[in-house]
Amino acid sequence: MSFIVDSYSESNKDQQYGFADFTKRIGQSFTGKYGILVSVKFYIEKTGSPTGTATAKIYSHSGTYGTSSIPTGSALAESSPMNLADAAESMQLEEFVFSGENQITLTKGTYYCVSLEYNDDGSVNSSNRWAIGVDGSSPTHSGNLYTYVSSYAAQASDDLIFYVYAEKTGPFPTHFRQ
Repeated sequence: MSFIVDSYSESNKDQQYGFADFTKRIGQSFTGKYGILVSVKFYIEKTGSPTGTATAKIYSHSGTYGTSSIPTGSALAESSPMNLADAAESMQLEEFVFSGENQITLTKGTYYCVSLEYNDDGSVNSSNRWAIGVDGSSPTHSGNLYTYVSSYAAQASDDLIFYVYAEKTGPFPTHFRQ
């Protein structure tokens, strides 16, 4: 049975960030809980007929949590890809599943970064695009949003709509309990 490691509800969405030729990654820093990573959900939609795929990735954290959080190093885990042609035409939570060696063990109290990454096939334009839900007016998540164009940039005034799920394996030692 899975549980929510960390999240920021879609009820907070008041704007969206679009993916384009220049923006390939959008993510959020979050705090881990002990468990095996199983999936991530993002609040996304498409307009027109974008193609290509997107994957969720988990990274180690660098920077000051909640202010200047950005990923560091190679991805610790990568989800199965989602075909963007299958995305809904209105904002919906879409699940990205981690399996096999990508089901990493998260550590309680450790900061991580979760990204949604677009694998550009050249189809995204003003008529065919996709976007992800964001809270840009009154963000309250303890982490922060970040984007990637040619390098990572923290957006401390925004929070991404996301859910990270893990599965408990037990029995847990006392010092690992939630």
